[in-house]
Amino acid sequence: MVKIGDIVTRKIYGEDMQFCVLGFYTNQQTGEKVAILALLDPNLIVEASVQELNPVSARKLFALTQTSFIKPPGRGGFVLPGKKKE
Repeated sequence: MVKIGDIVTRKIYGEDMQFCVLGFYTNQQTGEKVAILALLDPNLIVEASVQELNPVSARKLFALTQTSFIKPPGRGGFVLPGKKKE
C-alpha cells in the first residue's frame, strides 16, 4: 500500500520520473482514491541548513495543493488561479 512520503513512479512514465506522495483524496464523482504527487526533479534539489527550515502542517500543504490548479466545471484541463483558460 502506498503511503504519504513514499517515492513512486507512474506506469505511464516508466522509471524516468519519480514522485513523492504528499497526500490523498477521494474523487467525489468517481469514488476513486487519488494521490497528490510532487515531482522529484534532480535539477531542483537543494541543500539547506536544518536551522533554516520551517515545518509546514499537512493541513496547510493540502490547502496549497488544492489552490494550485483549478479545474473549470464542464471543461477539460486545469488553469492556474487568476488565469483564464485559452
